[in-house]
Amino acid sequence: MRDGVAVDSVAFARDARELRATLKLANLTRLHDVLFDQAGQIAYCLTGAVDKDGIPSLRLDISGQLVLTCQRCLGPMNISLAASRKFELVSGTESLGDPAQEPGEVERIHAEPELDVAALVEEEAILSLPMVPAHPPGECSPSQESNDRNEMKSPFSSLSVLKGR
Repeated sequence: MRDGVAVDSVAFARDARELRATLKLANLTRLHDVLFDQAGQIAYCLTGAVDKDGIPSLRLDISGQLVLTCQRCLGPMNISLAASRKFELVSGTESLGDPAQEPGEVERIHAEPELDVAALVEEEAILSLPMVPAHPPGECSPSQESNDRNEMKSPFSSLSVLKGR
């Protein structure tokens, strides 16, 4: 456990507990590849509950301001991260079933006596990010765009000299 926070997922859900905290982006190493800047944090709220059928569940809400690397200009790109997911807890001996059969915002996970909350938050953050972070066309930094255009203008300019001979 990276941040030292672990919960017994079933007991947490049955007791309807709530945990609110923040995690520094610098400590979430799996996010580092897409981040332009590791400053900042992700706030989260983990809430436990048991539904009317007696199924324990966790709800995770995360939010934060991240600076990703734009894949067009390789410059900074601000993203507002906001995600929410419900996790139904399944005993370790049961199968999780087909993910395609799960409702959109509900994911089935195995109940753990020591659920690493930071890992759960980091996983949800990764899944919430765009697959290819990029500014909308025309919004990349001008210096990078003009460099890209200059390089694209003349890929065969040296061949025109040979053609004239």
